[in-house]
Amino acid sequence: MTDDLIIRAAVDEDVPQLADLYNHYIINTPATFDLEPHTVPEKRAWFAKFSDSGPYRVMVAVEPSGKIVGHSYSSELYPKAAYDSSVATSVYLLPGEVGRGVGTRLWYALYDELLKVDELHQIFALITLPNEASVGMTEKVGYTLSGIWKECGRKFDQYWDVGIWQRPMRP
Repeated sequence: MTDDLIIRAAVDEDVPQLADLYNHYIINTPATFDLEPHTVPEKRAWFAKFSDSGPYRVMVAVEPSGKIVGHSYSSELYPKAAYDSSVATSVYLLPGEVGRGVGTRLWYALYDELLKVDELHQIFALITLPNEASVGMTEKVGYTLSGIWKECGRKFDQYWDVGIWQRPMRP
């Protein structure tokens, strides 16, 4: 049940679980175009780019036992200064958690934090296609499809399309 979950900002002690969760997607799915699993030191370097303020955040959904069942985060959209008013957003859940509302709760927790950042104008979600669950959740929280990159990534010996969804920060 999702009522028991605590949604909070991630802390350094969460990094090993975040690495394990994300590595599932690297190894088993095209949801991320990373090809090699992340070590805990690599994930710590990734985590160092985030803070408790500003546009780059990581939120986690934690069971009372301390087990992380999902995380959401916002990151740089593109490495040029003119893009600083936009962020990319992502949600990853442990297998078996899809369809229980955890992803939506994580997204709203992230969105609430991003509302505190006045300079943010647009938020984006890039989704490897097909992925009905991610598309459904993304559209449920107000993103609209703005384009598709055709066959832009190669993983598991095949090319994948990526859909780009966007939403204004303050509709």
